[in-house]
Amino acid sequence: MRGPSFYAIRLRIMFLIVTLIGGFLVGGVIETFEDTLEAIVAAAVFIPLVMDMGGNVGTQSSTIFARGLAWSQIHPSQFTAYLFREIRIGFIMGVILGTVAGIAAYFWQGLPNDIPQLGLAVGISLTCVITLGAILGAMLPMIMLRLGFDHGPGADPFITTIKDFSGLWIYFSLVGLLVGVS
Repeated sequence: MRGPSFYAIRLRIMFLIVTLIGGFLVGGVIETFEDTLEAIVAAAVFIPLVMDMGGNVGTQSSTIFARGLAWSQIHPSQFTAYLFREIRIGFIMGVILGTVAGIAAYFWQGLPNDIPQLGLAVGISLTCVITLGAILGAMLPMIMLRLGFDHGPGADPFITTIKDFSGLWIYFSLVGLLVGVS
């Protein structure tokens, strides 16, 4: 908190450079599924939803980990129990939010555009991405600690990048599969 700004920048920038590269890879996922987007333009509407929700859950999980560690509520010897708890919580939240979003997607873009499967793709994708976000949010800070890195500036950028890449891959794959776009 009181050190020179350059130290903070040096500490943070290395994680952000890695995630900058990851951002280009995420762009590559979108490019890979360009045909799907051209065939089903309505699928683009839900890209921010799929990306943001998983990131938000991942950030929540990593913040809860940091708080639990600081308050001595999480101990490395009990990490497995904590991890399975976060997976369970993430999955349940994923099912709830995925169901709500899937129904909304069905009525908002699926039904009017004669692609009702879009709602199912959004719902399943959101369930997967939220569960993944919870897993990453619980695991990455611990992995970083064990490797000797400060998880404070590093965990969330990695969570976001990994989740964005895999979340979009899951989403576009499901849209292509369920709607029948190759």
